Amino acid sequence: MKLGQNNQIQELVAAGIEKLKEAGFKSTKKRQEIIELFAENQRYLNAAFIHQEMSERYPTMSYNTTYRNIYDFVEVGLLEATEFNQEQLFRINCHILDQHSHHDHHHHFICRNCGLTLLLDACPMQQVTTDLSEVVIESHRFEVFGLCKNCARK
Repeated sequence: MKLGQNNQIQELVAAGIEKLKEAGFKSTKKRQEIIELFAENQRYLNAAFIHQEMSERYPTMSYNTTYRNIYDFVEVGLLEATEFNQEQLFRINCHILDQHSHHDHHHHFICRNCGLTLLLDACPMQQVTTDLSEVVIESHRFEVFGLCKNCARK
C-alpha cells in the first residue's frame, strides 16, 4: 500500500469514528478495524467477508456482532447498502468518500463478482419524462451491475 493510500485510509477511518461518536457510539478497536476494512477495499463487501476478516483477528467475535456493527454503520450513514442476488452488500458511504475525493453527485457500476465499484457521472433522473410535479422525490439511486474487466476475462 502506498503512503498516500495509507493516509487516505486513516482519514476515512478517522471520519468514520467521528461520525459514530456524533451518533453516540463508542470508538472501539473492533469498530475501527471494520471501518478500515471498508476503507481499504472501497468496494461493496458482504457481511460474511467482513466477519471472516474480523474472525482472523478476533476468533471469538460472532457473526451477529459483526452484522450489528455493520447495520449500525448504515444507520448513522457511515456505510451505504445495496442488494444484489438477494444478498446485502455494503461500502463506505460516498458522502464520506466525497470529502476526500471531490466527486459530485454520481451513481455506480458494481461488479457482481468482486464488488468493484466504478463511478458513473451521468444521472438518469435527467432523462425521466414522466411528470413528477405532484410528488416529492426524497432520493434516488441508480446502479448498473455487470462484470469488471478482470472478472470478465476469467
